[in-house]
Amino acid sequence: MRSARRLPAIYSTPLRLTAILLAIFVVAASVAFSVAYLVVRSGFDAALRQDIDQTVATYRAIDNQDDLVERLSEDAAASHPEVRILQYLPDSGPRVSNIDRFPPLSGYAIVSEHEITAPDDLAESYVARSVRVGRGQLIIAQTRERVIEMGEVFLMILLMGLLPTLGIAAGAGYLVARRARAKLDAIQTTLSDLSAGHLAARVETGSNDNDLSGIGHAVNSMAAAQEALVMSMRQISGDIAHDLKTPIQRVAVILDQIRQKTELSAGQPELVDRALAETDRIVTTFQALLQLAQIEGGAVRDRLVATELRSLAEGIVDFLGPDAEDLGFRLDLVAEGPGPFSVVGDGQLLGQVLVNLIENALRHAPGGGTILVGLATEAGRVILTVADSGPGIPETERANVLRRLYRLERSRTTDGNGLGLALVAAVCDLHVAHLTLEDNAPGLRVRMVFPKAANLRSPAQLNAPKNH
Repeated sequence: MRSARRLPAIYSTPLRLTAILLAIFVVAASVAFSVAYLVVRSGFDAALRQDIDQTVATYRAIDNQDDLVERLSEDAAASHPEVRILQYLPDSGPRVSNIDRFPPLSGYAIVSEHEITAPDDLAESYVARSVRVGRGQLIIAQTRERVIEMGEVFLMILLMGLLPTLGIAAGAGYLVARRARAKLDAIQTTLSDLSAGHLAARVETGSNDNDLSGIGHAVNSMAAAQEALVMSMRQISGDIAHDLKTPIQRVAVILDQIRQKTELSAGQPELVDRALAETDRIVTTFQALLQLAQIEGGAVRDRLVATELRSLAEGIVDFLGPDAEDLGFRLDLVAEGPGPFSVVGDGQLLGQVLVNLIENALRHAPGGGTILVGLATEAGRVILTVADSGPGIPETERANVLRRLYRLERSRTTDGNGLGLALVAAVCDLHVAHLTLEDNAPGLRVRMVFPKAANLRSPAQLNAPKNH
């Protein structure tokens, strides 16, 4: 039985959707703040240009060149370069400026402090305009310090407003996504249990009315219908087997009476013997079907007790060893470590599982060989294996051979009813043992891993759906 495979948290749909929504929120908030900042900055720059235009208009209103130069000299001396830069280059005469050098420009431009040479501190950038005034070229540059400070304020608002909001949203989103993922995991686990044959598995939907609860209810409805159908089929097969077993036994008795009390002509005794053999096969099949129905229905659950597999396996190997040698096989038991190899189970059913597997190997491995029964422990779990050197089972058929009455094409000419491995699977399910059919290269290895006996405190736990 395979457990539900859980992906890392990053692949969880609720968590990924939460991350995507948070990313959209961050992008949207950043874009909104950026647009607001650009609009405000554009307004500040427009106000600076308007101030420069008014200053230029004031200077242009002075008609006398000498008065213009004198006014510019006074303003340049009174203006600090960090706030305003004035530079006048008359067509003739000395330069008027409150800086050492200003880069040439035409019209309006944004000039950084790295392009200006001045003895005093400068602002990071300026809005500058170069214009013809009087008989000379005038450059006026206004500091953009307020624009820069405004950008820093916007950034601070963005960080102080966005980061806490993002943290709160991320925390809340994580909690919501975690709850959603827990529900999805519960649904996935239930579906896995149902696929593994645990028809009693259900999703705990709670009282919440949402889409995931609706899916849970739908899964439970499907599981209930499937369980009812399977139980009905098992009941029908059990009833048929039970009702037909007695008439077929009577037929066998009548045939035996015919053989003993009737004078038969030549060839008829052989026909009666064949009919008796066939009725014996039918009775054996019905007995196996009835036993399967009892196991799957939990009728033997109260017989589960502490069972030592080593002594059980030794007795079966000793019992079947001589028959195996007569058929050219060697039957061995190999126990890795001193044990104990104790499980909570039914010794009669576990013994029947071993007998079925060994007889299958004797029946389907032509030419003899070695049949190895193995016992080992791993992390407190007991591992029981039966390996042969026969033709094995193709990987594509390994799930099919565990079904009732299914037989491989090459096995249809041999004795058997197709219920041996189905019985093994049913007993493993009863004991919550993990059953796998593996390649023994060559041959087949049947591997059964029993849970820790200490973890099974009551027989009811053996048939409870496993949490994966």
